Amino acid sequence: MKLSKLLLVFLLLLSLAGCKSSSQKRAEALFSEGVMIGREQIMVLGRYAREADQIFTVQNRAKFPANRDWLNSRVHEILPLLDESLRLEAEAAEKFEESSRLWSKEQHRKGVALIAASYRKSVEIEQSFKELALLALDPTITDATTFNEKYQRILELINEKDKERKAQYDEGTRLMLGK
Repeated sequence: MKLSKLLLVFLLLLSLAGCKSSSQKRAEALFSEGVMIGREQIMVLGRYAREADQIFTVQNRAKFPANRDWLNSRVHEILPLLDESLRLEAEAAEKFEESSRLWSKEQHRKGVALIAASYRKSVEIEQSFKELALLALDPTITDATTFNEKYQRILELINEKDKERKAQYDEGTRLMLGK
């Protein structure tokens, strides 16, 4: 959903009449690049999420540590997807940050800066997803109760960070649309 809002903002900005400075054109081009990278990142993260959802079911977590080897092998299979998603998310954030410095209107600069901040917050969230996956590899966790308690604590942290990310993104989009 966040990508569709960004595309709408970009299309609205392109439709604005008048001459544009080269820095304004560069700002829009960087914004567009960020949107395209964000689109790719969402696809990669979606693949990771589908796999992780199948691995870390309530039933599989309840079987821990008896299924530790199986979890470890599955985690090693999906971590490259998460690493690629993290790389793309950081790259998109960089494009938005660079773009934010070039907009001619202060409101747009602030809006794109907030969108960039929301992408940086998403990087933090994905790092927490990585922590979740790596719980299965932690040799100090020796029972399902501890595993699930740590799993739930990380999920709570993810939810808190996601509220912050969403607020940044929504405010950035609002500023870009001039509402």
